[in-house]
Amino acid sequence: MSALPGHDAFPNPAPAALPAGRQLVTLIVDAEEDFNWARPVEGTAYSTACMHAIGPLQEILAAYALKPTYLLTYPVLEDAGAVKLLRHHLDRGRCLAGVQMHPWVNPPFGGGADRRMSFPLNLPAALEEAKILALKQKFEACFGFPPAVFKAGRYGLGRQTVELLEKHGFVVDTSIAPRTDFGDEGGPDFQDFDTAPFWFGATRRLLELPVCRDVVGWAGALAPALYRPVAGPAASLPRAVLSWLRCAERITLSPEGNDTAAMRRLVHRLAENGRSVLTISFHSSSLAVGHNPYVGSQAELHQFYDRLSALLDGLAGEASTRFAGTLELVDLLTDPATQPC
Repeated sequence: MSALPGHDAFPNPAPAALPAGRQLVTLIVDAEEDFNWARPVEGTAYSTACMHAIGPLQEILAAYALKPTYLLTYPVLEDAGAVKLLRHHLDRGRCLAGVQMHPWVNPPFGGGADRRMSFPLNLPAALEEAKILALKQKFEACFGFPPAVFKAGRYGLGRQTVELLEKHGFVVDTSIAPRTDFGDEGGPDFQDFDTAPFWFGATRRLLELPVCRDVVGWAGALAPALYRPVAGPAASLPRAVLSWLRCAERITLSPEGNDTAAMRRLVHRLAENGRSVLTISFHSSSLAVGHNPYVGSQAELHQFYDRLSALLDGLAGEASTRFAGTLELVDLLTDPATQPC
């Protein structure tokens, strides 16, 4: 089994630098099958219908010249209609595409009904590699080029995953969920990570682009430490009090479960801390009604888009903001390891 205790799990890590006074904003969509989130195991029922509802999203993002990166799971790649729709936008330069590996729906199979195997880091190394290769080959068969951006399903990144990404030609990984511990379910502990992107690699350089999630509040630098004891998956009165007082609240730059004011607080605090790369993220299942806990009605779908539009509009109004596709960040962020002395 693989563990991921910290940055030392990545070979030769180095901070990714951005010129002062700039702010980069990118958007990642977990473009995945609609499934029972409480049962991510082999044989679970699923649908890819949500992937046919990306039209309104594309219209909104076009107004900001922002190209989303869709991270596609194996079932989405098997949906000819979804692939055709994505190719339509890809061919017109309106989006980017990469992959997300959900072990329970990604061949070859062998995890059974063990929920721990929904985290790729718990797979035997040979099986994880075979699944990544099957996903990569399916993507290339659909689009004619290999995927460069990767996400481990359920953020289940392990040491062997890091090695496999470097071995098989990936350029960007997006698997880290900062300030989050999946240990109770057998997953990784990312509580020591923040939103800062970084470079890594033993023989070639890859960019790690974490989810834009942090614990912020008037407790300042102590906020993550105050939040840690109450950070479990179950509802917690102490956590609710910390958030209500805005002493220490965990916020994700996502219109899923985060209101506009909270996302603005996160952006403000990240800017104060010198964090100038912002990744907006959400699931494709939020683009239609009744497919996940975040969008259960037509009203909630409108509210989802309202929050997204308000966030984008606020960011667009800042002179320092540049909207960029995920792969553009590779050229825009400096790697100290490759700079001349």
